Order: sequence, then structure tokens, then C-alpha cells
Amino acid sequence: MHRNTFINSPQILLPTMQLKANPRLFFAGQITGVEGYVESASSGLVAGMNAALTIMGKKPLHFPADTAHGALCQYITNAEAKHFQPMNINFGLLPPLGKKVKDKKLKNKMIAERALESLENFKCDFDKILHKS
Repeated sequence: MHRNTFINSPQILLPTMQLKANPRLFFAGQITGVEGYVESASSGLVAGMNAALTIMGKKPLHFPADTAHGALCQYITNAEAKHFQPMNINFGLLPPLGKKVKDKKLKNKMIAERALESLENFKCDFDKILHKS
């Protein structure tokens, strides 16, 4: 029998993967309420980057909500705590486009392109913060 054990992330975690009660403690992986190997690795990336920034005396970063990393972090930390259940990344977690697009394939492509652009901007911001004295 498989038992999926996870914490109630909306109650206890910040979107930076830090424990609300003790921000020096970070969580990642399946225990946070993400499902899937890629999602678990993604949460580890977020936690690891923010742990490194914290150790360096810098403020942790929030991944943009229109990226898979950011949308998943938003979900696991802002879902209704009473009914919280683990989740895989899916297009439903990402914010909608500013316009209606009927073709689902085109719409998802546009959402993905927006996410890549946002992630590139985030990477530039992260690099600036990382190399700033």
C-alpha cells in the first residue's frame, strides 16, 4: 500500500519554501505537497536557491506566478488549508492570458512562451542579486 504523506503547506510554508514559524528552515520535495519527480526537483531548486540567498544575508525570492515553479509554490502555500491535497503542475495553476484564445494548443503555447520570458527576466534579477555586494 502506498501512503502519500505531506505537510499542510498552506498553513506552515511561505512561497519561498521557508517555514513560517522558523524562516531558517526550508522544505522541498513530495512532503511539501507537490506530486511528481519534476515537481519535487522544482521545489528543491526553489528551496535551495532561497536557502543560499538567506545564508548570504540576502532576501529570498519568489518565482513569478506565471512560471511553473512560481505557480506550484503559490498553489502549495496558498491553497485552502482545510482541504489541501498534493498537486502536479498543470496549465490550470498558471494565471490566464489577458485575452481569450479558443485554440487550446495555441493558448498553452502562449502561456509557455510567457513563462519562459518571465523566467528569463527572473534569472537576470537573480544574477544581479547574487553578484551584488
